[in-house]
Amino acid sequence: MKQRVRSLLVATGLVAVGLSVVVAAQQMDQMAMMKNDFKPYTAMAHRAAQDEGQLSLVFFHAPWCPVCRAQEPKVLARLNGEFKNIVPFKIDYDSNMELRKAMHVTKQSTLILYKGSTEIGRLSYKSDDASIDELFAHARMGMGR
Repeated sequence: MKQRVRSLLVATGLVAVGLSVVVAAQQMDQMAMMKNDFKPYTAMAHRAAQDEGQLSLVFFHAPWCPVCRAQEPKVLARLNGEFKNIVPFKIDYDSNMELRKAMHVTKQSTLILYKGSTEIGRLSYKSDDASIDELFAHARMGMGR
């Protein structure tokens, strides 16, 4: 009898753990779907956002750049908070020289904020919270707040 009760308790515990894992996985999937993450830049996708009058953010990023690495989590935190309506794009700084010239970008870690096709803010080579907040203040004004 004790063995049977023990087996039943173990089985119940395993079922509870299994259900917890399933629920946690579902919550993670939902969070991933809601996450406003950088999209790879394409001229067509950016033009579509501009034509719709949306706010968009273009991030000239280099994987070797310490400032870029410091900026990214801070920017993503804002994009997944108050600024979920911004369409964010990431561009590899090193392999897009023509686009850098067209957008007047001279440094990696440059963030350019647009309202439609109008540039409303720019930040280069700064990763402190005050500078990033100042950039996003332009977004707040672009949202009509």
